[in-house]
Amino acid sequence: METEAFVLLMLVGVFAGFVDSAVGGGGLLRLPAMLSAGLPPHIALGTNKFASASAAAIASAKYLQSEIVPRRAALIGWVLMVLFSIVGTKVVLSVSADMLLGIVIAVLSALFFYVLFNPQFGREEDIKEDKVIPVTVGMGAGLGFYEGFLGPGTGSMLMAGYIKGAGFGMDRAAATGRILNFGGNIGSFAMFAIVASVNYDVAIPFALANMIGGYLAPGYVLKYGYSLLRPMFLVVAAIMISVQVLSYFG
Repeated sequence: METEAFVLLMLVGVFAGFVDSAVGGGGLLRLPAMLSAGLPPHIALGTNKFASASAAAIASAKYLQSEIVPRRAALIGWVLMVLFSIVGTKVVLSVSADMLLGIVIAVLSALFFYVLFNPQFGREEDIKEDKVIPVTVGMGAGLGFYEGFLGPGTGSMLMAGYIKGAGFGMDRAAATGRILNFGGNIGSFAMFAIVASVNYDVAIPFALANMIGGYLAPGYVLKYGYSLLRPMFLVVAAIMISVQVLSYFG
């Protein structure tokens, strides 16, 4: 790989790790960068999971150091995300990937417009203690499976689910959702590793770059919370929707 391409890939990795550890969606940056660097699509997917899991690991550790994460719920969700993301990569679905992609576009679009036209969404907390575990279990199973099978928007859906379903503020939802998403990354990466679909020559330095972003993001999320996360979520969601629409109709 040319030096210039390698440096660009590392810079993308830092930014992708930051975005992923705040609102999710870092894969939108990582995958095109790796494909542009010449990795075959299936190798790029596996390498992306390695980098994503690495950033998620360090971000999760930072979030867990704060008092903002409900640890019991996070552990339950993490385990479920690991297990169901493995299932998601193995199961033969009765629906086509195109049909599922259409559902993803609809869900992300609904989330985008809901947050856009409800400026108080996630601003104030009204935690529903009796809902935290059920919401976690539901998302851990459903979004764990989805993360393993397809993946785009998992972090954003986790964050929105905690805000709407459990009454979390946007910062608590982002932090807890990142830990769950880490579980999904681990399960999915394990399956790619088993079939040797990871280029470790690229994955290891790229993961280190992502870890820098993953290390930086929690500090900003915990400091600025809603004022940072809402505009970032809207921008990332709009990009995700555009990319998925182009993929669906392309």
